[in-house]
Amino acid sequence: MIHRKVARDVIKDSFENWISQKKVKERDFFEKIVRTQLHGKHQFQFTSEHFTDSMPLNASLKMTKRQMGVNWEHRHDDPFYVRKYLEPSKFKKLAIASWEMPDSYTRAVTLKELVEAGVQYGHKSNKWNPAMLKYLYADNDGTHIFDLVQTAAGLNRACYYCMEAAAMGANFIFIGTKAQARPIIKKYAEDLGVHYADEKFVGGIISNFSVIRKSIGLLKALQEQKDQGAWNNLGSGLKMSQENKLRRLARKYHGIMDMDSIPDICVFVDEVKERNPIAEMTRIGIPCIGMIDSDNEPQYIDLPIPGNCSGSRSIDLCIGKLAEAIKKGKMINSTTEEGDRQVVPKEWDPWIFSRDRYRKIRRRSKRQGWMKAIYKNYENWKSCHPFGAIPTVAPFHDFKWNDAWDG
Repeated sequence: MIHRKVARDVIKDSFENWISQKKVKERDFFEKIVRTQLHGKHQFQFTSEHFTDSMPLNASLKMTKRQMGVNWEHRHDDPFYVRKYLEPSKFKKLAIASWEMPDSYTRAVTLKELVEAGVQYGHKSNKWNPAMLKYLYADNDGTHIFDLVQTAAGLNRACYYCMEAAAMGANFIFIGTKAQARPIIKKYAEDLGVHYADEKFVGGIISNFSVIRKSIGLLKALQEQKDQGAWNNLGSGLKMSQENKLRRLARKYHGIMDMDSIPDICVFVDEVKERNPIAEMTRIGIPCIGMIDSDNEPQYIDLPIPGNCSGSRSIDLCIGKLAEAIKKGKMINSTTEEGDRQVVPKEWDPWIFSRDRYRKIRRRSKRQGWMKAIYKNYENWKSCHPFGAIPTVAPFHDFKWNDAWDG
């Protein structure tokens, strides 16, 4: 109970009342309080089956001052808090599961292009992830061969989704830190004018963006000092130290120097290589689109493109098709009048409020007996609930924490 603000206030008020009345005399008094309030008929339980913390479920958001505090202030430096309460994402992970392309869509790639680029080749058959079995076609002399029909379908689906998202004003980030993908990611990202990470994805770009912005500010300040010739009068050792610091920061942040908000969609190459950024995207609910090889884990990839992630030709083909789709969507957005653009209403993101986004909740030890009783086994329950137990939430509404009152 002491970890809940409501309980802390109740206990504090009770103790102040007891002290003022001089009732606190001996240990037996506290044993009586514990028995009657914690282990007796008046036991308090602040637990929930689905949520890790409080969320506005009702439209009126009536909360007491004791619950919310009198001088509650928003944490604008916390990207998770902003995405959760203030600016919900327009493009949600859970919406992709029910999203479908129209029947009259234009195909972005053909099977001939995939074969010529060598997209069909996977890793050795002794190095694979069984979860990728549904995307494989055969085992050819110890090498897995992808089913190019599914690859083409996945790439066409991803291209159309990126085009629609870009037409609605989505912000993209391209991630590809393996040697084969670096020049390709940099070329297409700079051509589109989107953020990218080609040399290294620094941990915390998404989950700790307020600190990353300080490092980006230091990078800009050092670059400005160098351009203005402020280091010309320094000693050789100090000048070399400043140049090395500038070089290190530029290697980390040169692709995200102008990023002032969290991106809406992530495009990556090779889930094994980019597992850490994908974990950050999954925690905050950013859709992930990218190429996955035969040794990857496709569970949290929203629009997977199964194919060869080791060949530069296959990476160039897939990322190039996605870049063309994004460019077409941006063109649609620029040519559409501001009054005619589609307005996406704010909605709570159930994914952020779900406990199932945490690995510790998805462990095997968390299986319940009723899942086996109703669905025969845990695997059947998972197939019926691929995103876990995520309840519906109320429509989004504008609110202010400072307007809380006793009700």
